[in-house]
Amino acid sequence: MVRALRQQQRLEVDYLGVTNPSREGRVIVPTRFVKTAQRWHLRAWCEQSQGYRDFVLSRFRGEPDLLGRPLTPLPEDIAWHTHITLCIRPDPRLSPAQQAALAADYGMANGELLLPSRAALANYLLLDMHIHTKMLDGNPAAQQLILANIDEVKPWLFGG
Repeated sequence: MVRALRQQQRLEVDYLGVTNPSREGRVIVPTRFVKTAQRWHLRAWCEQSQGYRDFVLSRFRGEPDLLGRPLTPLPEDIAWHTHITLCIRPDPRLSPAQQAALAADYGMANGELLLPSRAALANYLLLDMHIHTKMLDGNPAAQQLILANIDEVKPWLFGG
């Protein structure tokens, strides 16, 4: 994988995806390794899905086969090169005292924390902070933080 990344070569890999847990052959072109708080990913162009995807390293099976350089130049990885700002605030369902405590915990200015992120990494940052964007936890003390500008950044989020 490292050689393919450094030499910009295509790789034939076997991958166990969550949506398809059987070993699935794919041809990818690795572009970078990404470390999140949870695990390592390989960001790569996927010929099957015709887009950039993040592959969890522990889900690769067997030895990948080098296939040489792509026949055509890869399209730009727009999500990687797009920079966005996540606006994080205390959950408004909390009491003012609880919100103030969280604002202090996170060094918020005016009750919000502005976090710059590559669009491709925004989901991982939110997961690391235990911020759910699909559905608020029924208990605001469990959720604690919300993404205040979800409408602005939603196109970049999983399932956006």
